[in-house]
Amino acid sequence: MTGLMTVLLNVGKSALDHDAVGVAVHAVAPLLLIVTAETSLAYRKAIAGALAAREAAEKAERAERHRLAEQARQQEREERAAAAEAAARAERERREFDAAQVREQREHELRMWREQQAEQARRETAQRDESARREAAERSERARREQAASEREHRERLAAEQARAALLSAAPATERLPEDRAREIVQAAVAAGLPQRTAAELTGWSTGWIATRYQELRTTTPKTLALAGAGSEETS
Repeated sequence: MTGLMTVLLNVGKSALDHDAVGVAVHAVAPLLLIVTAETSLAYRKAIAGALAAREAAEKAERAERHRLAEQARQQEREERAAAAEAAARAERERREFDAAQVREQREHELRMWREQQAEQARRETAQRDESARREAAERSERARREQAASEREHRERLAAEQARAALLSAAPATERLPEDRAREIVQAAVAAGLPQRTAAELTGWSTGWIATRYQELRTTTPKTLALAGAGSEETS
């Protein structure tokens, strides 16, 4: 309405004067202003729409980029969490494996120690049994030897007694006997505890010589005298 009034005011006088040229000339400026104003409004609306569409597109793009970035961050967090969980699981499995290895090693060492203890106990038992057998065998051998020695001593003592009896049962000598024979009789007399006079009568030697032999023989042991008596029996 403002534009229409402006055109009428501009061309009114020329129209009343029936001046077509004046109407045309004075109508150009208002019409141009009206057209420009209407056109600029359309342009402004189109530009505003384009700017709004562009802003919406940019906003949507920003939202998409934000969504993608958030999705990437979420995926990265999930990947880090999965990697951390995998690392923790691997570490847990490694610790469990190490613990199992240590447990198996300890069980193996304990089993080996028990086997060694059992083997040592068996060896000690076998050694004790062997020692007991050896001791029993030694005791048996010692007893056998002692019995044999006792029997031998008994036989030697019996033989010595018989030899002494044989030497001392002879009749008094009418003449001096050989020195070896006289010494055997003196040894038997000393062992039997006979007086020197009896020995002198049995040997025919002087009492002085008999006394000297008695003195010599008193330094010997009864066992030596017994063996000497046994030797005298063999000589006789």
